[in-house]
Amino acid sequence: MADVRIALFTPFNPGTGGGGVIFRSLIPYLKGAEVRWFYLAKSASHLAGTSRLGPLILGGPFAADGMASVRLFVLRSHAGIDEHVKTILDWAPDVAWVNAMNEGLLLGTKLRDRGVKRLHVSVHDDPAGLAHKSRRYRFFAPFIDRCTRALLKRADTVDVVCDAMRSYYSDRFGIESGVVFRYIHELGFPPLEDVDDPAVTIGHVGSAYSAPEVFALLGALRSISRTDGTRFRLINFGVSPAMTAAEREFPNIVENAGDVAEPEVVRRLQKCRFLYSMYSFNPRHRVFRETSQPTKMSTYLMAAKPILAHCPEGSSTQDMLSRFKLGLCVNSMESSEIVNGVRGMLNFRLDRDEVRRAAEYYCGKQNLERLGAFLGLSLP
Repeated sequence: MADVRIALFTPFNPGTGGGGVIFRSLIPYLKGAEVRWFYLAKSASHLAGTSRLGPLILGGPFAADGMASVRLFVLRSHAGIDEHVKTILDWAPDVAWVNAMNEGLLLGTKLRDRGVKRLHVSVHDDPAGLAHKSRRYRFFAPFIDRCTRALLKRADTVDVVCDAMRSYYSDRFGIESGVVFRYIHELGFPPLEDVDDPAVTIGHVGSAYSAPEVFALLGALRSISRTDGTRFRLINFGVSPAMTAAEREFPNIVENAGDVAEPEVVRRLQKCRFLYSMYSFNPRHRVFRETSQPTKMSTYLMAAKPILAHCPEGSSTQDMLSRFKLGLCVNSMESSEIVNGVRGMLNFRLDRDEVRRAAEYYCGKQNLERLGAFLGLSLP
């Protein structure tokens, strides 16, 4: 029996971002499928089975980006998208699998217009929720919301990253979906080691979504240092404007390590005292923080270290830490509350069996089984 031909589209390079991590964790285990990953990016990916369609349509100079946004989200017509749709259909896929983000919103709808046999959509962050966070795209958020609804309504199947997002689309759009998050094939922990470091090292991966929360944490660390004499170090893996600004303001605490391969990141996180995750307290960010699931949390589970979550009530990260005893949450921007949270983390003892249960719940085989069913595959 011939493999099912699946054309995946993302508006980003396959080797980058949390979405890339999720897709790369799943594709190798889709038995009976031939997956061709089409994408938009500045440069080509070195990964096998990928095809660059061209550069990004969004982004770039403000005026040109504004016109592109009008075409994509208001007029819902763009010659570049039509060309990309033709290229994908020329490959003759049995299934089109589209990431509902940026250019993917119009491209997925156009694939349906052109009669693709089956359309599956993956949503990792609510597109309008992301737009509300952005100064540049905030005006387009209502149009992006309509585009998202149109795409999800026309899809045969939809996956989302967490239960909160599934409920959100069910309540707002009447869309039924299933949760598909990152798949961790095997979770292995190294032996516990004593960390010989006079400073308390805190680890963070990827984007810090908002600078004020990061600065509030660092201010609390500085306060503890002055009171108790404890030295802190916050090491960030990846590129984050908020962390770059934080290193300038707190050079004795913050270290930006840049892009590092995940196995090495996990190894270095395992030497940290605890790990850090945050969401913005800005009211405009409510949908984003309540419906997203940071991919960094899967990396934190692999490192098996306790987590300090700094976020408002209702955030998805708090749900994870409430369901499993993985760390502590601070739901305030008050320095005294953050100080208490940090001091609590210094005494927190993580049960590795709890980490295994959390990893199975969020990153287990059910993700593959659900995605396989959506794509029409019979996985063993």
